[in-house]
Amino acid sequence: MKKTVLLCCIFTAIVSCGNKSTSTAIEVKDDSQAENIPVKEEPTPANPELIAERVSAIYEAVADAYPEINDITPENDKLDDAFCSAEWNTLVQMVNSKDAENMGKGSFFDSDYWVMGQDWGKISISDLKVDIKDNQHANADFILHNLNRATRVTLELIFESGEWLIGNFIDKSHDKDWKKSMMKYLEEKGKKEQEETADDGIIEYDVE
Repeated sequence: MKKTVLLCCIFTAIVSCGNKSTSTAIEVKDDSQAENIPVKEEPTPANPELIAERVSAIYEAVADAYPEINDITPENDKLDDAFCSAEWNTLVQMVNSKDAENMGKGSFFDSDYWVMGQDWGKISISDLKVDIKDNQHANADFILHNLNRATRVTLELIFESGEWLIGNFIDKSHDKDWKKSMMKYLEEKGKKEQEETADDGIIEYDVE
């Protein structure tokens, strides 16, 4: 009886060791297979072809937003929200707020940066080229066709929130940097308001 129990224990131990050995072999095999699986590299965001496709898609949306019938007001704020950077949208909001405070004294936006003019017809772009600055910045140069005008445009692009967004519009044909112009406008308005506030605090006395 004792021999039977002893043999059973030995048999169980052998089976147990055998199972461990088999398990280890499987794990090693799986590990080696995992090492041989090629790792798919994600494309870097600064890819000229992808950026060119992005800019083309943006201006297809612009063409849809600006129908050739001019009595339909385009919703360019939706284009801003979808395709422009947070900084750009903040600047536009600040300029609009400043114009609202000075109603009747002129406004900054006497033309539209999306179409580089006051009026529009069929919108398209051509001769698109992409210049990579670094992994998060690039410029897109192209010719914007609107009505009978061909305007050379540069978009300063920034990779933000997983997308390439427009950080600035530059009208190279008319030497207008929209971002710099907005910042200068806000600065000048701020200085003027400070001067007016200072003048309001001056009390004049008649001295005999």
